[in-house]
Parts: sequence; structure tokens; C-alpha cells
Amino acid sequence: MSGRLYLGLGEGPHPGVLVLHGGGGARGYEQTYAALLAEHGYTVLCVEYFGASGIRDTLLEVPLEEFGNAADWLLQHPEVVGDQVGVIGFSRGGEASLLTGSHFDTVGAVIAYVPSCYVWPAPSWMDGVGEDQPTWTLKGNPLTHLPIDSYVYEEDGIDEPLGVKEPNAPTLALERSTETEKEQAAIPVEEIDGPVLLISGGNDTVWPSALLANRAADRLDAHDHPWRFEHLSFSEAGHAIRVPYRFDETDDPTTHHQFGGTNKANAQASAAAWWKALEFLGRGHTARDRERNRQSH
Repeated sequence: MSGRLYLGLGEGPHPGVLVLHGGGGARGYEQTYAALLAEHGYTVLCVEYFGASGIRDTLLEVPLEEFGNAADWLLQHPEVVGDQVGVIGFSRGGEASLLTGSHFDTVGAVIAYVPSCYVWPAPSWMDGVGEDQPTWTLKGNPLTHLPIDSYVYEEDGIDEPLGVKEPNAPTLALERSTETEKEQAAIPVEEIDGPVLLISGGNDTVWPSALLANRAADRLDAHDHPWRFEHLSFSEAGHAIRVPYRFDETDDPTTHHQFGGTNKANAQASAAAWWKALEFLGRGHTARDRERNRQSH
């Protein structure tokens, strides 16, 4: 396991939180997010699960147990209080956060930014990753994922994917998948032992996060999830809903990932989502009153 620990501001111990980066690997925004959480009184472990020194290079066959072990490690830290940690993830990390909460009882509140309600294969645009290979494993077995031909990115003159072709591969995969395939790949979010916050962008061009998050909320509702859950969707935002106050709406949009939305919409969504995330973390760590809420925006 690799990661960075941020100790909570003020006298501890503090509630613990895991932060999981997205499918592009550690980009720095997740560390900024973790540092902001620490300033609000949380001890935060920012987990690196591929692409960092000493660990795997690609998002391929990542054991979910690594996240469970990270939760155990954090709970044993002297600056952490309680018997559960919160988990916050972005994009593929949002997918991982829902999976981790579904399979490990050491996880309480889950906050998933632009996530998927389904398991997806490893991104074949990465070096050394072939078609239809598993992203995640559990107890040594690959998790069933939706069938997909490939993640198709346009290169925009630099060595990382910036633009996304339309229609994108996940949208096509959803259209082509059978109901049986979708059910087999569905994340059992109803098993999460805490409140769930789903955050999405209606103009997400990486994958249809608003649709995917809504299906996760529907599943929670269908299983009478005993904790509060909410889907907070921003119709004009894209995939880059991340750290609050990071984007300037007047910036040249070509300087940032063009994953849908505008700088203004993404900035506004990031700020609003931040305060809602703090609310849900508070509920997960202190309220634990099993309040149900079917709010969806």
C-alpha cells in the first residue's frame, strides 16, 4: 500500500477518511482535497493504488483488499477515533469507493464523485493492458465487469488523454449490454453500512455519471437502505467535479481536462459538492441514526 497521511487540525484523535484518486492515477487534486479535509478535523489517508513508485503501473487486477487494509491501518492509527472510516473517491476511485463500502464493514460513509454503479474493465488505452481485462479482484477472483470494446480517447498533442470521442465507449457498452450483464456487474451498494452521497455531472463525456449515479440511488431505494443517501447532480458540469475553489471560470478551458462541462459549471459544482460531502461525513461519523432520505437533484 502506498499513500500520504494528513493529520487532522486541532486536538485529536479525529475521524478517519480514505481518499481514492481516479483512473488517471495520482494527479495532485486528491491530495489537495485530503489536505482540506484535514483542516476540517479529519485524519485522511490519500491512497495510491497504481502508478506510484513501488506499486503496480496500471489499473489492472487491483485487489479490493488493499482498500480494506488501508481502512484497518487508518483505524489503528493513534490520531483516529471510531470503528469505521469514511471513503471518498473520484471517477474510477468513485467506483472503488462504492465497492469498498459494499464489501468491508470498516467503512461507513461513502462519497462517490462522478462514479459508476457498475464494475468496468481495466482501461485498455494504458500500456500493457489488453481488451476485457479485470480492474478489480476480491479474494483472488476478478470482479465481473460490463463487456466493453475499449476506452477510446483522442490524443490532443500531449502524452495524456484529454478529449473523449462521442459517443464514448461506456455509453455504447451500456446500450449494448443485456440486463443480465448489467446485474452481474452491478455494485451491491445496498451493503454499504452508512450514508451514501453520489455526485455527478449531466455533461460528463467520460461516462454518463448522472445516469450511473441515479441507478445506484435507485438500487439503494429498492433495497430500503437504512441510511441517508442522496444523488447530487449538476446538469451543466462534466467529469471534473473535484476540489473546491480550484477552477477559475475565466481560465482558458484548454488548460484543463476537457471531460465535459465548462470551467464555471465545474467550479460551481465542486464548491457545492464539497459542503455536501462535509455534511455526509459528519452524519457517517457522529449521527449514525439510520435516517433515510431519497433526495435526488
